[in-house]
Amino acid sequence: MNLMTELGWKRNGIRIVTLALKKFFEFYNLQKYNVLNEALIPTPRKEYNIPRIATEQGFKKLINSIPKDNNPHHIRNRAVMSLLWDTGARNGEIVSLNVSDLDLETRKALIRTEKSRGRRPIREIFWTPTTNLLLKRWVNKRKHLFKLFNFEDLDALFVTVSKCGQNNVRGKRMTIFNVAEMLRTNSNRAGIPTMNAHSMRHYMGRDIVNKGGSNSDVSNILGHSSLESSMIYTMMTGPDLQRRYDAFRNVPRNQRMKKYKIPRTRAIHC
Repeated sequence: MNLMTELGWKRNGIRIVTLALKKFFEFYNLQKYNVLNEALIPTPRKEYNIPRIATEQGFKKLINSIPKDNNPHHIRNRAVMSLLWDTGARNGEIVSLNVSDLDLETRKALIRTEKSRGRRPIREIFWTPTTNLLLKRWVNKRKHLFKLFNFEDLDALFVTVSKCGQNNVRGKRMTIFNVAEMLRTNSNRAGIPTMNAHSMRHYMGRDIVNKGGSNSDVSNILGHSSLESSMIYTMMTGPDLQRRYDAFRNVPRNQRMKKYKIPRTRAIHC
């Protein structure tokens, strides 16, 4: 743990390692092995960090970093990015989509919700006409690719189109790692801090609230299993928090607070 600190690990990263070690030794203690008592492993307190939130300007730079040509990588990546931005969905939810899940006429799809805990296993997602055009273009390109090589996953919407790294098969369903690496690479090309699906998700939650939405709206649109999760995504900081504060501060007192008659009491000197 000291070495991880010296190497620059963040406290939350060290905390995850210690929790894993605790579980490891707890298991072998339950098996009656003479091993380290897991209670002796110190666990750092969780460090609170302000979530990274994407911006519209950053997203425009990100998607504009991809050439608008007929390259299947570029067509697919633009569709993935735009769908993530419009829906606020998680990487895993996007890569789990099948072609049959899409309704390109009404611009919506049924998606299998991650972290549902049984409460919301499936939900609807929606997207803009711009994203719809990108999706249609990718679906047509996918049909063309289907004729060129065998797909490992016949139903997957987003598939690999070349052999590279861990992908030794073309036509394989994209993974969470594939999407994360694609976003990182294109963020570097665009000259912006890495924009991932989670930062877009935070932007979506905050944007809903800024436009008058409630935590319930955020929960339904983003597929949260609890309102507590929505409150985390909608937490405001910096200029946005300042603007909200100013808006409330400048509202006349009699319009914000109910008037109560304060009972008269005898003054007490102490």
